[in-house]
Amino acid sequence: MTRHFGYIEGYYGKMLSWDERHALCDSMGKLSLNTYLYAPKEDPWHRKEWKKPYPPRWIETFRRFVAHATKNNVRVVPALSPGLSFDYTSSADYHTLLKKMSVFADAGVGTVALLMDDIPDSLPAKCAKSFSSLGQAHGKLLSRLQSDLQKRYPRLSLWFCPTIYTDLFAKEGFGKSKYLNDLAVSMPGTVAVLWTGPGVISEKLDKKSISEVSRMFNGNIILWDNVYANDYCPHRLFAGPYLGRTRDVLEVTKGILLNPTGMPHTDSFLLALLSAFVRNVSGIQAWKKAVSELPVAGEFLAVSRFFNLPFTRTTPADFVKPKSALYLKALSRLIWDWKSPLQREWYPFLYMLDTDLRLLRKKAGSPEAEKWINKKYPPVLSKLLLKGAGTAQGAGA
Repeated sequence: MTRHFGYIEGYYGKMLSWDERHALCDSMGKLSLNTYLYAPKEDPWHRKEWKKPYPPRWIETFRRFVAHATKNNVRVVPALSPGLSFDYTSSADYHTLLKKMSVFADAGVGTVALLMDDIPDSLPAKCAKSFSSLGQAHGKLLSRLQSDLQKRYPRLSLWFCPTIYTDLFAKEGFGKSKYLNDLAVSMPGTVAVLWTGPGVISEKLDKKSISEVSRMFNGNIILWDNVYANDYCPHRLFAGPYLGRTRDVLEVTKGILLNPTGMPHTDSFLLALLSAFVRNVSGIQAWKKAVSELPVAGEFLAVSRFFNLPFTRTTPADFVKPKSALYLKALSRLIWDWKSPLQREWYPFLYMLDTDLRLLRKKAGSPEAEKWINKKYPPVLSKLLLKGAGTAQGAGA
């Protein structure tokens, strides 16, 4: 059974250049990661303007990207996300979708993906009399799409991201979710389902947490892992060890893809952590090795607690004055002395940590603190900080 490990270009707010995509595939080849899911939310022809054909120049550039990825033993899986305006009863909409999927197949890919994530979870009014649920509409669409695509491309595979793509959205539970049950009985059993786990950003991914959805879709699950994603909080950077994922999850899935940051050098760093997981290397050990290769390893280790996973919590002990001084010393080198493409991606996050720590060292409510807040923080946050929400900790720093 082919397992899929690799990268999802599936975040909001950022879009890679073709050169950056080529470079990521070079990194993936070296890391023995084999799959690149192309699904950038900012590509207008992928989502918002999906009914418009890709321009000929784009298609040729995409074809070269597929060829470059193939040289690195990376399979490109292009996706379309038409759900914001798709009419499930429209022959015109269906044939537009089929034609665009065929363009991808003609470019040399072996798998295409249909994404129906982040759309309303009910049928459009005009389709309500034609289907029992949105899940049935999606299942029948997948059956028709797979059948028509495989008439021309017999070996082409199809993946699907459902509208309910996490346990969190199945509020009534799997057994009572009409969407999921109707989808499962009406879609082809060979279509792989993309799933994020217990949450949109899942703290844990293991056999137990995925078993129920895996049973529903006959083990044909590929995990869409958002643990490093920051499009929902672009002021934060998550670059900690790849933890909370256990090897037994591979017994009930067909692999794991990371949907990370859209910063290519950062994402190569994070892909190395996924590669280590695939090779059964300890998450802590793999992270320490990746950090050790930075010229500022010691300095980054000193402040790394602030760039851990989304579920990591700091404590008052992390902010006592002696530690604060050490953090600021490390940050000085990270911000001003370290020069590299990765540092340029991390600069805003490092700089704001330095800014926050310096605020903690100022006396709450003092003119100095007020001046600092007005200079360094955006208006809404400034207003909150000036009320004392941020400076109150200063006395202990």
